[in-house]
Amino acid sequence: MPLTDVFTRSVSNSELQQRFAQLMAAEPEIRRRDIAHKLDVSEAALIDQQCGVQSVRLNDQFADMIQAMPDLGYIMTLTRNEYAVHERKGIYDNVRIGGPMGLVITEDRKIDLRIVLSRWAFGYAVREETARGDRFSLQFFDHTGTAIQKIFLQPDSYEQGYAELVNTFRATEQGGEETYSDTVEVPEYAADEQVDVARLTEEWLAMTDVHQFFGMLRRHQVSREQAFRLVGAPHAEAIDPAGIVTLLEQAAAKALSIMCFVGNRGNIQIHTGPVKTIKRMGPWLNVLDPEFNLHLLENGVAGAWLIRKPTEDGIVTSVELYDHAGETIAQFFGQRQEGNPENAVWRELAESLPGREAVA
Repeated sequence: MPLTDVFTRSVSNSELQQRFAQLMAAEPEIRRRDIAHKLDVSEAALIDQQCGVQSVRLNDQFADMIQAMPDLGYIMTLTRNEYAVHERKGIYDNVRIGGPMGLVITEDRKIDLRIVLSRWAFGYAVREETARGDRFSLQFFDHTGTAIQKIFLQPDSYEQGYAELVNTFRATEQGGEETYSDTVEVPEYAADEQVDVARLTEEWLAMTDVHQFFGMLRRHQVSREQAFRLVGAPHAEAIDPAGIVTLLEQAAAKALSIMCFVGNRGNIQIHTGPVKTIKRMGPWLNVLDPEFNLHLLENGVAGAWLIRKPTEDGIVTSVELYDHAGETIAQFFGQRQEGNPENAVWRELAESLPGREAVA
């Protein structure tokens, strides 16, 4: 079946389509996320109302859908937040779904995902015309219409697998307009003076695994950056955000295998391996490698931290970036096998970053 035959749904000339066309005529190079901001709609609404694309609504059987992803073959998966975009190519494999959580870790670590299925609300198959021809994707959004994950077919992807997946999970209702929520989950944290800092520090030092960190935050009702501030040096030190370019350039120069985490409320995507091509393009700092791209909007980074967490294998060091709202933008670690100490070259690089004095 030709993939174009999958896209039988059509949307009449809606008010949103008209506004979209006017904006595109004035700003033809504008990105879809910025279009949504300017038109005061969600990105999912643009997809649903076929603004510049053709789309098919998918149902909400997301766990089964993810289990079927290996049938697509070699793809590119994209996960982003407000200030970072993480693109990784590979083949979905070793999919594990347990209740509201999903895990994808292929043997070659090319596709490495931590999925929060409870926050997935809308899915679409999408066809869009590009200068290189039609581009086909699967795109998933939360209840506000904010993108969680996008999966793009590549030249050697399995088109038949895509067509079968879309037809299997096609939603019954394809007409009308979807309704997206305006309510954004905002976690509540304790005020600094309410936190038992001595106990928090004691639990930090008692960690034997980095995965215990999240539970510690929940017990004390503190955010990540709040914990960093309260526990302080030598366990958490503010660094100059400008140092991230040094981190990536030096990692590339040393052919150092690193881990780069970028996520949102519904998915975390991880790259494990070296980085090679580091380029600045306007306000964006980029990694532009054949199978891994990272796009980091540098002016969105309000806070950067050098973090040291104890484990059974010794200290694990990370470099972490946060926006003005305290949301995580990206995290960087040295590649490490469980049961082995941290790579000394990575630690030396992280420890050498500029501006490690406290930032007011």
